[in-house]
Order: sequence, then C-alpha cells, then structure tokens
Amino acid sequence: MAGGGREWTLTASRLDLGGLNFAGVVDALLNGQVVKVLKFTASDMKIKDLVQTAEVSPGVKLVTAARPGSTSTVSPGRIELYTVQLKGNIDLLGIKIPVDYTAAHPPPLTVPFATFTEVTVRNTDLIGGTLRIPGARISVVADQAPVERR
Repeated sequence: MAGGGREWTLTASRLDLGGLNFAGVVDALLNGQVVKVLKFTASDMKIKDLVQTAEVSPGVKLVTAARPGSTSTVSPGRIELYTVQLKGNIDLLGIKIPVDYTAAHPPPLTVPFATFTEVTVRNTDLIGGTLRIPGARISVVADQAPVERR
C-alpha cells in the first residue's frame, strides 16, 4: 500500500512527464482511509507555473507557488506519483484533448512521455527525485468563508 496520508493539489499551466509509465490502480492511505489511486512512475517532471496546496488543519491551507512563468522540476531518477485525479488537457501533436483520469477512469494506455496543459492533479504522495521551485513563495491561508453566528 502506498504511503501518503494527506491529499495535496498541484495546478500548473503545463506539466511534462518524461520516462512515464502508468503502473496501474493501487491502494493508498488517505486521511486514515484506504482509497484507490493511480500510480505513475517517471524519470523527470517539468511543471510550469506550479502552485501546490494542502490543507494543514481544518480551514487552513499551505500554499507553495513558483515564480510566475517559471518551470519547476523534479529529478533525477525514478519518481513515483500516487494520484487521486489528473484533470486537464493532454497535448497530442499540438491537439489538446480534455482528460479526467481517476481510479474509476484510468488512462487507456501508457506512453513514454506526456504533456498536459491547464492541469490540476490531486495527489497523495510523491516519492523520489528532488523538487526545485524557482522563486518559491510559501504562505498559510485561512478559508475566507463567513463564520455562521449562533
């Protein structure tokens, strides 16, 4: 079973995955529950306009953002990515095709590399490689929803 524990979300204008392999649907631990997730392996990742968000306590999120227009990287070596959902456009020879991959609707085939645009990825874990975020800005954000008065 995959590790993880908490879900975190990655958004990017572009996500390039090299040495890509869809390894199947596996079990992962998420918030104390076993859930089905997609397991991908890759040799490198390039992430343009990275923003990562994770809830650290109820109503409080940790947001990590790269400098706008920059490309963050994860490398070298084998990277394992455990994904609840990958949604965006896959770029096939310049044609953008909308995709929404989940354990219930996994990718139909494995390709050695893929480019996604306007992508949102909900993850439970990333193992391997070193994440480099140019101009990283880290902030803690409280939900702005109004508090119900009694």
